[in-house]
Amino acid sequence: MDKDHKKTYFYNAVALTVLTVLELGVYQMPIAKMSQIVLLFAFAITKMMLVAMIYMHLRYETKVLRRILFIPIPAAILFAWALMYDLPFRWAI
Repeated sequence: MDKDHKKTYFYNAVALTVLTVLELGVYQMPIAKMSQIVLLFAFAITKMMLVAMIYMHLRYETKVLRRILFIPIPAAILFAWALMYDLPFRWAI
């Protein structure tokens, strides 16, 4: 493995660690649940893209293949919207 690849993997691992710590911080913050959900989804999508581009080597693939693999992102956004709509209701467990 080239030294450049090791450096890239190291920086990506550090970025993923920082994003995970930020997610834990957002979870502990006393802010509205909708804001927490939006921030957590933004962090999760960012982490997903970092993993896909670096560890799955998608940055070296064609644009068409990258776009096909990132189609589920709008589905995640729709799920987040549906979850935010459902937050005001306290369903009995």
